Amino acid sequence: MVRPRIFVSHSSRCTAATGCRCREYLLSLERHLTDLGCDPVVDKNILTGGDTWNSKLLHRIRHCHGMIVLLSPHALTSYHVMEEVIAATAQQAGDEKNFLILPLTLPGVRRAQLPDSRLGRANLGRYDMVDWTADAGPDRPPAKIGASLRPLLVRLGCLPHPELTEFVAELIAELSDAVLENSAKILGVATLAYADDTSRYFVAQGLLRERPVRDLGDPCDLRKALTLILPRIRRAEDRQTVVDVAVPFARVPRQAAEQLRRIGRAPSGRVALLRSTMNETPGMYVRRASEAPETWLLRKPVPRHHGAGFVEGVVAEIRGLLQKEFTYDDPCSDEVLDRLLARHEEESGPVTIVFHQPPDAELVSRLLDEYRRLLFLFAHPQIGTDGALAGTTALQALTPGQEQDMVYTHRDFSPSEGAARPTAAAGDVP
Repeated sequence: MVRPRIFVSHSSRCTAATGCRCREYLLSLERHLTDLGCDPVVDKNILTGGDTWNSKLLHRIRHCHGMIVLLSPHALTSYHVMEEVIAATAQQAGDEKNFLILPLTLPGVRRAQLPDSRLGRANLGRYDMVDWTADAGPDRPPAKIGASLRPLLVRLGCLPHPELTEFVAELIAELSDAVLENSAKILGVATLAYADDTSRYFVAQGLLRERPVRDLGDPCDLRKALTLILPRIRRAEDRQTVVDVAVPFARVPRQAAEQLRRIGRAPSGRVALLRSTMNETPGMYVRRASEAPETWLLRKPVPRHHGAGFVEGVVAEIRGLLQKEFTYDDPCSDEVLDRLLARHEEESGPVTIVFHQPPDAELVSRLLDEYRRLLFLFAHPQIGTDGALAGTTALQALTPGQEQDMVYTHRDFSPSEGAARPTAAAGDVP
């Protein structure tokens, strides 16, 4: 996987001292390119004192995958911007047109000005352009920037969640061009005419985009897209997998997934808390955090009794689950089990143990002493109401309506026959 390097050609005369805001647009563009999965290449990050400006920048252009020409009023008269554009044109000609050139007009510049400007000889009008309007302001980069970069991101495998995007794209490979086009419109992603192989990657990306709702029953583009897509997928298993992946990515907050991954990578103290009311919710958080075709291994121990001996009973129950999973019920030492868990974590992610109950200090302490390589997730409606237990991390939670909408959406589109509507887990220990 290679992050595309995008050279940003701009006029350095655009400063706050000149009274224009072009510098704000430049900084915003840098952040936006990074968020899209690119590495922006800007002169201030390249040049140091004593450098030969021209040769070093032109050398760097040859090692980029594309260029965005930031067309500010100053850029129209800039000799250096003209040289950079000419170098990019030569690079594109020698790279079988795989080198991307994207002119981006800023407020104060009209396309009609280009032919008579210093950049006229570059003939930028032959390229597809993007207009960044004053109404949008520097904090809202045009969506067309991302759409224009997506073919490059696809080619280099740098879409967000590249492995999972590839996986979902294969699941929807049988969709027709018309269905891909209509699905892309619903999901708000771009497609390429007569390029269904690339278009399905865009649709897969749209299915993996976070789409929160404010409350149960609010309109949702993901539901509209699934209504169109799922009947066209022949295998029920593939339809189920699309639902299993798309719904958590649409509803579980990205911040929560990042929290859970960070906890799962910690050398110790792997305990996460989640305020939730539905039995299915913790699994969807784990599915979202896994960011791989196969979700992290998840188990829900069933304690044999409460009261005296409860903690030891839970510890023993987890031990039994792990031995069944990794040694086929054959007894093993703590050292062997630890090695097996370490190998599994390296290959597939941390083994996650879910409890539908508030965390108990004694239980948490005992679990961490006994199983340092496990990730423990406590999910319960009361979590967060009386403060977090020391040494634990509370994940960003959904509102009750948002959580119900996520679970009901998953059930609505699951092809499994006879699926019962989910019930609340008001303190029950599964």
